[in-house]
Amino acid sequence: MLKFLCVTLLSFLMTGVFAQDSVVNRVIFIGDAGEINFKQETIIPLAAALVLKGKTTVMFLGDNIYPSGMGLPGSKEELETASILRSQYEPMRVADAPVYFIPGNHDWDKMGKQGLAKIRAQGNFLDAQQDSLLQLVPKNGCPDPVEIPISDHLVIIAYDSEWWLFPHEKIDTNIRCGCDSEVKVIEKLKELVHKNKNKTILVASHHPFYSYGVHAGYYSWKDHIFPLTILNKNFYLPLPVIGSLYPLMRSTVFSNPEDMNHSDYKRLKLQVNAVFEGVPNYVYISGHDHGLQFIKKRDQYQIVSGSGAKSSSIKSNSNLLYKNSMQGFVTVDLLLDRSTQITYYTYDNKGIKADYAYRIPYKTEITNK
Repeated sequence: MLKFLCVTLLSFLMTGVFAQDSVVNRVIFIGDAGEINFKQETIIPLAAALVLKGKTTVMFLGDNIYPSGMGLPGSKEELETASILRSQYEPMRVADAPVYFIPGNHDWDKMGKQGLAKIRAQGNFLDAQQDSLLQLVPKNGCPDPVEIPISDHLVIIAYDSEWWLFPHEKIDTNIRCGCDSEVKVIEKLKELVHKNKNKTILVASHHPFYSYGVHAGYYSWKDHIFPLTILNKNFYLPLPVIGSLYPLMRSTVFSNPEDMNHSDYKRLKLQVNAVFEGVPNYVYISGHDHGLQFIKKRDQYQIVSGSGAKSSSIKSNSNLLYKNSMQGFVTVDLLLDRSTQITYYTYDNKGIKADYAYRIPYKTEITNK
């Protein structure tokens, strides 16, 4: 096993040496990686082998700690949840890449009442490492969109989409946030987009705006026959009738803010989409649905990289250029001609493989925003 990993690492390092002359910047996006299992422990070190020194940034796209976020100080979960975070950032920091985490719904106590305290605990733990290249963004449970400059031609704008959907208390008057309402979040987004209008903008959040996975209401035959596997992958109890009712009930009677058909989720999508109308060079990048998807809907591109530790079904669609339920991650490379090269890597026989690539040309038209 160790010999195989070493050979695979060497192979990817050599590939990087030959490719890096054309790569100006690289960002590695891994979502939903917050559970230590064999595949998670395999793909993260191999993703770190793709780091191009001085050119690479790493972003974890939320659900950084399953099942319910960071253990609060003094709790029995505190040490275990800290080790889950370390399993993600340590290989990347050894490779000398800056690492950013953004929050997901599981980091907010799986929508529980301790969500605000737990997301702050996660940020406090990362701050305690005293490493300026290791951060949770935004900080302190604030919704503030954050600008992460990568180069003169590339920027990440990250925001906490779970803040919009969280059903419990999320405002603390003792903590000063730049934004304390949805209106102010949108105003800040507009400001950052205008400032970076001539760059390629990578818009990072936990929740995708386009998806063909479970959170968008798409279920596989397995979900209908074994519905409890949606909650726990090992619960293979056949419940065919209940299983067929579950998707219908989830999308109607028991509508969940974490699902795309919910009114709060729709409002989030509508308002953020409006910010990017007329902006020529941007890509939405998210996790949440457990799988890999690349979606082109009209002139909008959506990357879903939500299989750092988990996988689930994805339905085919004409807007879906690529899908894979296997665990993996995505690299986004800015090339010399300012085009954007997107590459999907998947787990493969105790290693990883480059499974799909797509290049987006840079558009020279100037936005009026």
